[in-house]
Amino acid sequence: MGPVPKKSTDPYTPNLLDRGLIAAYKGINTFVPWHKLPTFLGTLNLAAYRAELRQHNLHDVYPSADYQGTPGNPHMNAEFQSTRNSDGLFNDLNEPKMGCVGMRFGRNVPRKYTKKPTEEEIMTPSPRIVSEELLQRDKFKPATTLNLLAAAWIQFQVHDWFQHSNSTTEKYDVPLPKGDPWLGGEMKVEHTQADKPLDKTDMECPGYANQNTHWWDGSQIYGNSEERTKQLRGSATNGKLTVDVENTNTFLPSDENGNPVTGFVTNWWVGLEILHTLFVMEHNSICDELAKAYPDWSSEKLFDTARLVNCALMAKIHTVEWTPGILAHPTLKVSMNANWWGILGEKLYKLIGRIGNSESISGIPGSIAEQHGAPFSLSEEFVSVYRLHPLIPDDIAFFQAETGEHKTTYSIHDVVFDKARAPLKESNLGFEDLFYSFGINYPGAITLNNTPSFLRDLHTPDGRHLDMGTVDILRDRERGVPRYNQFRQLFHMKPASDFLSLTGGNKEVAEKLDKIYEGDIEKVDLLVGCLSEPLPKGFGFSDTAFRVFILMASRRLKSDRFIATEWNEKTYSKVGMDWVQNQGMKDVLLRHFPGLAPALKDVPNRKFPQRFVVTSN
Repeated sequence: MGPVPKKSTDPYTPNLLDRGLIAAYKGINTFVPWHKLPTFLGTLNLAAYRAELRQHNLHDVYPSADYQGTPGNPHMNAEFQSTRNSDGLFNDLNEPKMGCVGMRFGRNVPRKYTKKPTEEEIMTPSPRIVSEELLQRDKFKPATTLNLLAAAWIQFQVHDWFQHSNSTTEKYDVPLPKGDPWLGGEMKVEHTQADKPLDKTDMECPGYANQNTHWWDGSQIYGNSEERTKQLRGSATNGKLTVDVENTNTFLPSDENGNPVTGFVTNWWVGLEILHTLFVMEHNSICDELAKAYPDWSSEKLFDTARLVNCALMAKIHTVEWTPGILAHPTLKVSMNANWWGILGEKLYKLIGRIGNSESISGIPGSIAEQHGAPFSLSEEFVSVYRLHPLIPDDIAFFQAETGEHKTTYSIHDVVFDKARAPLKESNLGFEDLFYSFGINYPGAITLNNTPSFLRDLHTPDGRHLDMGTVDILRDRERGVPRYNQFRQLFHMKPASDFLSLTGGNKEVAEKLDKIYEGDIEKVDLLVGCLSEPLPKGFGFSDTAFRVFILMASRRLKSDRFIATEWNEKTYSKVGMDWVQNQGMKDVLLRHFPGLAPALKDVPNRKFPQRFVVTSN
């Protein structure tokens, strides 16, 4: 008999070097925060944080690892030994249900701190008042270091990662302040549907299942079931996904109601339309290149390999391009590149290849998957720090890519849901023009009083009427996400001593918080605290939220068999590996829309196009 496979719940302890770094930086950070250290020292500081977080901030929400499945249970068809299953099954062969559809969100804090509050606690202070006073956009505050394409990108990725289920029977009655203009005079919000309790802990601290897979596997375009994936492939040949072509535009197919047919269409708008379409086209281009190199491959082999390549490319773009753009700090650029290439860097990696299995030296891809003491899942706290609704602008100006001429402006209300294609269908614009326009429009800054009115008075196609500011606050409370100060303590950060220190000395904001939270700093919601605190230089969101990111950004790569372990030409093919390692977002855009070349001429390769060049006649 061979050795007993290591379980994901086996305890994790940092090595001696990591323990030394943790101890050293606890002393250093008493005087100097990580983001004010020289780049090299700051990079080591982030490595120390990650080691500490891996040890203390990964928590399983099942009574035992057996709930993750066992070898052969569920049964695996041989094809999934070397390719992704759309349901998320079989990524880990010893625990085959890990990360699949329907598995619970994990926790980054001990479950004893995640008890579901009473309804009175959930409603105190009223989520609607918090939304009205602290989240409602008073004027549009642009994020001038980003473009709208960067904002659309993160929602495109979120579509792959997580989705909770709502109860069909239970609703909260959100208290409205006197004189509130909310239509109908009452606000009802569905409870999040809790998973079936498995033990006493679940009764006090409910677990919540994910409708999507937890893996970084492109389910937003491939679907999250094998049946859905087959539907999206339709009758297409050579491994491709089905598309429709009208004139010079390639569209996602439409259903009988005119809705796009893709993996995930909730909260659809024009930003998702262009990115879902782009990466479906990218999948099909990868298939063409693979078919050219391997003419004897079956359509199934072409599809499976192209999906692996496309998913890895998206993960790479997010890791080494998008993230250093929204968190534009020199230390972050080094750290995120090290996540992919290792501290030796891309050039040396490509020259000599990997040096052993060390993720620090040669990057996470190819370093062997590891779970660090808890089965892989995305976490409720990870969901919380991706509440980025202020990114959405009030309107979008559309321009012609070739000439730079302004063609039309749409309010955000007029490019959502079934109207997402309006600029393409009504204004004689093409996808090239839309990408160009997204490249020169600003998103909103992630700060207080910048959530657009459209999202605070949202009417969805299924008849719901929502204030997303209210919903954001309510969801964190309902799901037991700790409030701001306790969250910081549980992530090994110093809590705010008062409202003035929380806001970095902004007296006006401090007084506003003091009034709404009735003088109790411990009641400040996580989202509000993150939107209120001063940001590290170059950061688009808070250092508090970033602590979750330090842990989970690496974990999504490190836990994944198809990135951390099966990172080789046998799985991806030589053509596939070359495609991932030598391509970036600029390459993807120019491959499908070469007319963007003048607008992208100043964008370096391997950098997310945060600012397009404005073209003119």
